Amino acid sequence: MTPPIEYDPDAVHPALLTFRWIVRRNGDDASYEASGTCPVCTCPMTRRWTFGQPPVAKGGFFGRREEPGPEPYYTVCQCRTLHMNRPPSEPLGCGALLAIAPPPAPGSSAGATP
Repeated sequence: MTPPIEYDPDAVHPALLTFRWIVRRNGDDASYEASGTCPVCTCPMTRRWTFGQPPVAKGGFFGRREEPGPEPYYTVCQCRTLHMNRPPSEPLGCGALLAIAPPPAPGSSAGATP
């Protein structure tokens, strides 16, 4: 039996990770889903992104991308494993900050587009 894995909000995995990307299209809207394994806790995880944002009363963009691009995607681990001492405000993950390589360019055979 493996010992429980502690939640660590200070964990960072500096290397760029390659996850499997799926692009789901619904008319003009698209969502991007990256699936892979968190290298810190070794648990499988999936993270979804949508792009654009409706206007808000006071303006601002809240740090979301308007459209996909070639820059890495940053996220905290989103695994569903229960990690010891994870705060109630964090429903998922081990706390590790991860950098994920962007989805493949349209027309590339490296990703799936249903």
